[in-house]
Amino acid sequence: ALGEWSVFRPLPSPPPQPPRVANAQWSGNPVDAFIHARLARSDLTPAPLVGRRAWIRRVTFDLIGLPPTPPEVSAFLADRRPELVAYAAVVDRLLASPNYGERWARHWLDVVRYGDSDGFAIDGERPTLWRYRDYVIRTFNEDRPFDRFIREQLAGDETGEGSEGLVATGFYRLGPWEADNMTPERREQDYLNEITSAVGTAFLGLTIGCARCHDHKYDPITQKDFYKLQAFLKPLKRSRVQAAFGDGELSAAVGQRKAEAEAEREHRRRALADFRTTLKQTLARAGSADGASVSDKDLDAALKKKDEAFSEKQRKQHKELKAAVDEFKEAERYAATACTIENPKGDATVPVTHVLLNGDVFSPGEKVAPGFLSAVEPLSDALSRRVAKAGETAAGRRRILAEWVASPRNPLTARVFVNRVWQQHMGKGLVATANDFGKNGAGVSHPDLLDFLASRFIADGWRVKPLHRLLVLSNTYRMSSTHPDRQACMEVDADNRLRWHGTYRRLESEALRDAMLAVSGSLDLETGGPGLFEKLPEQMGAKYPFFTWKPSSEQQRRRRSIYMFQRRNLMHPMMAVFDAAEMSESCEQRTNSVTAPQALTLLNGAFAQDVSDRLARRVATEAAGGPGEQVEHLFRLAFNRPPRTDEVKLCTRFLDSKRAMYEARRDAKDGAPAAHLALRDLCLAVINANEFLYLD
Repeated sequence: ALGEWSVFRPLPSPPPQPPRVANAQWSGNPVDAFIHARLARSDLTPAPLVGRRAWIRRVTFDLIGLPPTPPEVSAFLADRRPELVAYAAVVDRLLASPNYGERWARHWLDVVRYGDSDGFAIDGERPTLWRYRDYVIRTFNEDRPFDRFIREQLAGDETGEGSEGLVATGFYRLGPWEADNMTPERREQDYLNEITSAVGTAFLGLTIGCARCHDHKYDPITQKDFYKLQAFLKPLKRSRVQAAFGDGELSAAVGQRKAEAEAEREHRRRALADFRTTLKQTLARAGSADGASVSDKDLDAALKKKDEAFSEKQRKQHKELKAAVDEFKEAERYAATACTIENPKGDATVPVTHVLLNGDVFSPGEKVAPGFLSAVEPLSDALSRRVAKAGETAAGRRRILAEWVASPRNPLTARVFVNRVWQQHMGKGLVATANDFGKNGAGVSHPDLLDFLASRFIADGWRVKPLHRLLVLSNTYRMSSTHPDRQACMEVDADNRLRWHGTYRRLESEALRDAMLAVSGSLDLETGGPGLFEKLPEQMGAKYPFFTWKPSSEQQRRRRSIYMFQRRNLMHPMMAVFDAAEMSESCEQRTNSVTAPQALTLLNGAFAQDVSDRLARRVATEAAGGPGEQVEHLFRLAFNRPPRTDEVKLCTRFLDSKRAMYEARRDAKDGAPAAHLALRDLCLAVINANEFLYLD
């Protein structure tokens, strides 16, 4: 059955209807009906449903990337309204939270290979690309229709979207970029190949980049198809476009940091200018000339040849002041520019696209006009006529491409996106290879369900939040990761393709860091603006040939992880060890590794130590009634449940033992009370527990 389904096949009309199932518990939600019917055909039974505590922890992390608070858990447990009403209220609250956009923007940034630097050897900074990141967050929070989201990214500058459209087309600036070490022709062609492949991967779920040198080995995509799509993108030119951004678009906190950065830049420039004026006067006196007649060029030449008019101290001071100006990049990150592409004018030279023999830019073959994949049926006569004329002008091509990609009749786009949402909620996609729906991919486990979800997504106006609501309110989502008859089920479906149990998932690096900050009470929910720089471990060099990694203020380093600066050649070690996305190519799904460095990071890392200290202070303040109360409060914060009796006994014995140890030592760290140090060690143990790191 998997081999008969093709992503190129048009969505069925009418769409598949949920099958009838005998089990009433599994017939209310259409997702459940499809899943249960498929399990029944294989003589499998679904796993038991998790309780309310596990569900609210799971859904809160899934929708906003943060743990639920003890009051939120208590309120949900006390809600005696009908079950569906109580559960739906939680979902609606989470979807309305501004934290939702921050969580789901991160998933999209993985797919479109977002990075704040170029990569390769130079790894130059893209100082205002953060505007694209904030745009994606804003889009998800507004529940902007996904078809509009597509059109904005592919052609926002051609559809009258103003500065928002310019920012959205930053999509074309997200991949790595090598500015040197190649001819201009090869550099331009490599760029076109990269963004053509990115369009195919992100929106169409196809490895069309495999057709760059020859026809695709597995899918019905010809080499000519690849260059027909590329012809839509041929007029693109990379640029930093001046845009109508005002301070009013920034939050008060971001606006304040901008003002401080600009004031600091002016202070440094003035200090250098004043000192250079002094040096010019010194040089003039040495030459018996008027100081006003000494030019900047004269001064630089004199400094370079170490003119005797200047002391070594003066030359050193000038070097330091100049470095202070040159290395201060903070103000540039607030500039009113969009890291985007230039929109060609209607009278621009019409670019010519050729099929490149073996993909070599210096071996042009057949000339091709803009066009779509030949395996996809024509979507409309009107669009076909516009495509026929697209090769006559440089402007407006991407708008046609965007309309084709975002068309409700395109069989690829909606299927690919709903599969990505399913994957994030369920742990594995209906197509497990989310970037490859072709024959070399994993195939689809539930073709009718995928088509049903895609059709419903389009019918709902391409809105994402109703899709979330449908999925997380299903029994399929509520299934436990354990099954009473696991061995028998494994013999039928070892990979859980049919979804007979839930997925035991580790928190991603960002969710883990954010959860640690949240439970310690130190998370700063400030939104937007240039990326923060987390402190690097002492053993790592913070200065490299082409950039300096200067840690942000302590307050800034308490912000959510999506706001961390994404340096391609220097990922923060904690993010890297917990499998953050590789930024140089599209990441369809995070790796879920288990390694020794992860344990070492959470036990010995400076960040984990700091969080444990803050968490201990919070627990001691909010639960001042003694060790037993402290243990209970700690468990409710970290695990969203009260401790069992044996856990209370174990933890209080641990506290007693640790307190006695620290009291016996005269060199207790920082002179802190022994009781605090003992509680800090318990907090460190708790954030290292699997129950904190994993979702059932």
